[in-house]
Amino acid sequence: MEINERILPYVERLESEWETHGKIIIGVDYDDTISPWKMNGFDFERVIKTLKIAKETGAYIVIFTACSSDRDNEILAYCASKGLEIDRINENPIDLQYGNTKKIYANIFIDDRAGILESLDILELAMYRIRGKKASNYNDSWK
Repeated sequence: MEINERILPYVERLESEWETHGKIIIGVDYDDTISPWKMNGFDFERVIKTLKIAKETGAYIVIFTACSSDRDNEILAYCASKGLEIDRINENPIDLQYGNTKKIYANIFIDDRAGILESLDILELAMYRIRGKKASNYNDSWK
């Protein structure tokens, strides 16, 4: 992966939050982000693969979508068909300890209308750095 130096402050912030809390919240749009709607040819599998690895690394996956709740079962079935375990749809996965608890909160958002490729780069780099540190700590415990 070629690293765009402009994303490094965002990578470092996400990595720091991940280390501090042990788990992050990833907000993910549905249509044209993990499931095709109008966009053809986009690599939805990259998003899904990245989210699966993030979940294993320590992340809540929350679908934040403008879709009506009538589509929740469709969203759940689609995610299950892709092997993507999600924690919530359109609600925060944890109780927020401050301010407006109805506000959508995430450490990072993956959305086709909000710099999806840059967000994926930030998430992937932070995630692999966290995974590397975990592996290093595991290897150190054997010494």
